[in-house]
Amino acid sequence: MPKEGPTRPIAPTGSRPRSDDVELAPFAKPPPRLHQRRSSKCFVYALALIVLLCAAFLGFALTVLRVKTPQLRLRRLDVKNLDYSSASSSAYLSAALVGEAVLKNPNFGKFEFSNGTAVSVIYGGGVLGGGKIEEGGRAGARERERVTMKMEVRSSELAADDVDRSRNLTIDVGSGTVRLTSYAKMRGRVTVLGWIKRWRTAEMNCTMSLELPGRIVRDLRCN
Repeated sequence: MPKEGPTRPIAPTGSRPRSDDVELAPFAKPPPRLHQRRSSKCFVYALALIVLLCAAFLGFALTVLRVKTPQLRLRRLDVKNLDYSSASSSAYLSAALVGEAVLKNPNFGKFEFSNGTAVSVIYGGGVLGGGKIEEGGRAGARERERVTMKMEVRSSELAADDVDRSRNLTIDVGSGTVRLTSYAKMRGRVTVLGWIKRWRTAEMNCTMSLELPGRIVRDLRCN
């Protein structure tokens, strides 16, 4: 029999790792660099700052730059002269009323108004007199300004053919109480930050009871 040659050891089935694989294994997934992390944080901070600035500007625009309509309200009304009669079929009524109105300016800028604002006195839907706010002026930012209002009530203002209102006025004068409504429009200009200028009209709509025997005004309400 032929002699068998020297046997060689069988190599293991698994491949032997190379030296370069062993050296690179710990660095297979390098960690993110420091400047990349800083760049990400800066981007987040910048985005948050932009959002905060937009929110602040929106709040500023809705509160400061928004121009609102001032309010005009009649606070007090005194009877200076009064003359009336209900003896005949057609009542006679003449009264001079002087009161104080308050103009409230809710804006962050002044409201300037001119003199001569007309006031109407209404009875049952028809005109029974009128008057005016004589002085002009201005209400400062978020301030209130008091103005004097004068009105005349005259039964002669009713139209001759207005039979129904004349009859109702005769009944009310005989009862001693006449329900009246005063209406006015005050036009002026609001100036905010010196360059935003808007025209606004303050309206007044007040109801009252003119007590003839006591010569006073009761139940004064404005809306």
